[in-house]
Amino acid sequence: MLTGILSRSHAGTRGVAAVALAAGLLLSPGLTSSAWAADSAPCTPDPDYRGLYRCPIWGTDVNLRSRPDPEAQVVATSPPGGWLLAECQVKGGRATYGGYSHTWWVKAPARGAVPATYMSEIFLVGGGDDEPDSGLPVC
Repeated sequence: MLTGILSRSHAGTRGVAAVALAAGLLLSPGLTSSAWAADSAPCTPDPDYRGLYRCPIWGTDVNLRSRPDPEAQVVATSPPGGWLLAECQVKGGRATYGGYSHTWWVKAPARGAVPATYMSEIFLVGGGDDEPDSGLPVC
């Protein structure tokens, strides 16, 4: 149920390949944040939900928190399919994971009884440490 609320899987073969390639590049030890100066995979407007965006993510079961802080309560995990439906982005607490760090957070919209959730932008495909996503508005 939560998966249908937070994401729509539109990845298809090309999308899955792009996510896999970007995730592999992101995890390559030779890349630095300057190699990611341009956002190679920005969030894009969702054609089915006006005012919301589809953000390509890497990783599975990424923690979605109650507020943009790595110490905030985990209220859900990312849906399968390589996409997170998002409303906007906001600066928050510094999150770290596997040598990367970020202070920008994606805000997923509230739906019914499910409150708004936040995911660190570490898990967005493209971009660099502490760079906002070029396709999302600021909250």
